[in-house]
Amino acid sequence: MLFGNYYYESMLFAEAANLAGASQIGGTANYHQLPFFVASCDYTLIGEEIFAAGTYLSKEPSEVGALTAQELGKALSVALIIVGCILATFGKDTLSNLLQK
Repeated sequence: MLFGNYYYESMLFAEAANLAGASQIGGTANYHQLPFFVASCDYTLIGEEIFAAGTYLSKEPSEVGALTAQELGKALSVALIIVGCILATFGKDTLSNLLQK
């Protein structure tokens, strides 16, 4: 398991684990390191997935609640964007005017 802030050493670790035949799981929030994890690990956690996985494994109620609220907020935002795009396509700007107030 490779989690955290890595640089060139991640490829050294991943190559050694690959030669040993180990299954590898890697994750980082650094976007410059992601291609190396994707290329060398069997499973990769990208960005916020690391924090969500930690929360899921800890089972701490306050953390799970906060993560659930964040995900619901993201889903609501995506839904508003889709509805706004559809309304804008048909020339309706009611949602845009409502959100500007």
